[in-house]
Amino acid sequence: MHYILIILSLLLSAPKSSNTAAEKLAGGAALNDIVPMQKVQRPKLKEPYQFPEVTHKVYLDVVIEEEKPIRGRITIGLFGKTAPKATENFRSLCACDKGNGKISGKPLCYKGTKFHRIIPNFLIQGGDISYANGVGGESIYGGYFEDESFEELLQVPLNKLYLVCSANKGPDTNGSQFFINTAKASWLDNKNVVFGMVLSGFDIVDEIDAVGTNAGPPMVDVMIESSGEITNS
Repeated sequence: MHYILIILSLLLSAPKSSNTAAEKLAGGAALNDIVPMQKVQRPKLKEPYQFPEVTHKVYLDVVIEEEKPIRGRITIGLFGKTAPKATENFRSLCACDKGNGKISGKPLCYKGTKFHRIIPNFLIQGGDISYANGVGGESIYGGYFEDESFEELLQVPLNKLYLVCSANKGPDTNGSQFFINTAKASWLDNKNVVFGMVLSGFDIVDEIDAVGTNAGPPMVDVMIESSGEITNS
């Protein structure tokens, strides 16, 4: 009991703290000493991605061979400054201006070929000018050509839809096959060269996407009836 009385006496005799804002104001403290005046720093956001300059435009006239055929044109802009070899390869295969392939002997031309691999909400793939099944293909340079545009400042991220990319079998195996992504596919960054983007015809890309299967082969044939380059003249 004696010890309890001593503890109570010490507590009652201790000076009171004046840490609260109200007590500081009552004591004559300035408001600036109590309220922080520095603005909260907003987190820095990444600037919106700017796509490379479109240097060439081409088109693919496509037919989906359902009971009632669906036709439409896909217009594509090509990034000639960031992926010059892939751009020239695709432009020429659309324009059909390089004759026959040195290896396959087949026309270096997308006209008459098909989209052989269509996976809904992922991609539509075509451009096998040799066998039309994904096994073949040939670039205008003869066989395969090397990757480009993987440098940090040049790489186009695949977190956007309707980009046009080289299909390959690994590094530096670009030929005539290509795909258009119908979903974000960031895991393919630095694995597939992005050399263009769809400018118009998104509706026909979506129609093509709709006849795909999880395994890849489409439910109906999807043919490129015609292709070419769009010039200003």
